[in-house]
Amino acid sequence: MSTTSMDAYRYFFPAGWVMAIWGVLLWILFPWNLVSYPGLHHPEIMSGGFFLCFVAGFLMTAAPRFTNTFGPTAGEQKVSLLLIGLLFASLLPASKTLFYASVSALLVFLIFYMSRRFLNRKSNPPDSFLFVGVGLGAGLLGCVALLAGEFINIPGPLYSLARTFLLQAYVLCLVMGVGSRLIPALLGWTPLPTEAGKTAPRIKLFSSLAVLFVASFVLEVLINAQAGQILRTAVMAYIVFSFWKLHRLPQRRAFQSWWLWGSAWLMFVGQAATVFVPSFRVHLLHVILVSGLGLMTFMIATRVTLSHGKHDMIIEKSSKGLFLGAFLMALAGLTRLSAGFAPHIYQSHLVYAAYTWILGLLVWGWIFLPKMIRVKE
Repeated sequence: MSTTSMDAYRYFFPAGWVMAIWGVLLWILFPWNLVSYPGLHHPEIMSGGFFLCFVAGFLMTAAPRFTNTFGPTAGEQKVSLLLIGLLFASLLPASKTLFYASVSALLVFLIFYMSRRFLNRKSNPPDSFLFVGVGLGAGLLGCVALLAGEFINIPGPLYSLARTFLLQAYVLCLVMGVGSRLIPALLGWTPLPTEAGKTAPRIKLFSSLAVLFVASFVLEVLINAQAGQILRTAVMAYIVFSFWKLHRLPQRRAFQSWWLWGSAWLMFVGQAATVFVPSFRVHLLHVILVSGLGLMTFMIATRVTLSHGKHDMIIEKSSKGLFLGAFLMALAGLTRLSAGFAPHIYQSHLVYAAYTWILGLLVWGWIFLPKMIRVKE
């Protein structure tokens, strides 16, 4: 079976970086009447563009190692590059139909890619990766429903649920699953090895958690919003404290570890706050998705880029550029939150948050994008 030597993160991460900038740049261009209202496209670009590209880059790089199988084949790499091209092409006419079709195709490809490694596995992936399959399935279900909604009339509640699956559920599921294995290691806490006799209970545990987590979105949209937030917060609390050890300070004393730990706290606190301040839900979502998941994404991408590219890992510990970029990303979500407290200058706060996020990404990209292009042998 022919393989290529290029890890998928080397082209998916730069694509996601561009998407992360473009999706926010719209808010800066809007006051100049250079683009239509960004609220119509910004959420989809960030979820189906930025997050999905980083998800694809990580999973295509990590899955072969977790299953002890083969890396991307030449054919798979060509297909993935084509899908990236289609994703970018869908942004030019700002066509939601083409965008949803491109995102659906990429999710189908990822499910195929992951299933192929799983069926040929020589070792089992971590039990928590059950969340990965559930997340990809939820994202695909939501995106296909949104694509169908471009042609047929879908009941409002079901359409809202589809948007929630695509814009929130799938990426949060992936973070719950991958994070339960990766974050404790990156924070310096070596996870206990799974004993052979205790495999089934852990599978049952993560299966139950995944079902409850997805159910929280259904409950929120279709039955009772606050009940859904309470259930999600409870599941998230169990995971981040039982598996991520979030209540402990990082054992690894590095800028990357501290900001990863901080991003996890911002994600969890933002989620918990939705229970107590439901009227601020939209603003708190930006703390969860920007200061939380967005920053977390770049901190994990930092480790992937340095370790797989065989670069000097000291950058994680002492790079002032990494510290500054991470600080600006965290600040961007909090700046966006502040817009909810000042409705009379709401639009200007959106622009401030956009500038802060983009500046943080430019600093991070200045350091790490060249390291994706030039890897050490």
